[in-house]
Amino acid sequence: ATTSYKDASGTEWLAVRPDAKFDGTKAISGGIPHCFPQFGPGELPQHGFARDSMWELVSAEGSKAVFELTDNEKTRAIWDYPFKATYTVDLVEDQLKTTLEVLNTGTEPFDFTGALHSYFDVSNINDVKICGPFKGQDIIDRMQSPPATITADSDEIQITTETDQIVPGVVGAVKIEDAGKAKSLMIKSSQGWKDTVLWNPYGNENMGYKKFVCVEAAAAMEPVSVAPGQSWVADMDLIPAAL
Repeated sequence: ATTSYKDASGTEWLAVRPDAKFDGTKAISGGIPHCFPQFGPGELPQHGFARDSMWELVSAEGSKAVFELTDNEKTRAIWDYPFKATYTVDLVEDQLKTTLEVLNTGTEPFDFTGALHSYFDVSNINDVKICGPFKGQDIIDRMQSPPATITADSDEIQITTETDQIVPGVVGAVKIEDAGKAKSLMIKSSQGWKDTVLWNPYGNENMGYKKFVCVEAAAAMEPVSVAPGQSWVADMDLIPAAL
């Protein structure tokens, strides 16, 4: 996972939870972990296997790094499809650019869901607004059992309780406004990702809930289908600015 991104003035925008493990026993709870080939719970392990797999650094030049994950004995035991996932991270002057490509290297089509489970650093969760084209949109509230659909009544969302929500069909121009930092962070996607996921374990001191919010670019609601020899590409750019 990418675990740190500081803007030109030194403000940190990625968070790592205080309970995160770095010894390889589990995925790092912080930065930008990959959920693939499954988002959330389901037939496969929670969030799939990409986030706790070892990606290979295939190139690093200047401010750009390219990582690769291919199927292996471990992945095929969980999800029996050949693939190559290529993740590119490029630090440019005023933003962090990421691209994920999933190539089907097999002879059969496959479906997957996924997300970038991004943990964003905030000054205090109580001083943060998440802004986007939310008003009037259906939101899947996964804190209810079974999950329920609610309707957003504003383009601004504030986290005031434990939150696990999916906003289907809304992605591309979602912004975190942090009054404590007097800055905002645009989470921009122009292809691939289709949904926005919001998560915060509000009230959980062990997880450090006050200091982060997950705003995830996701393909969570509808599986992505990739034909043999074809690929799917998604991008997510992080663009900081002053409020």
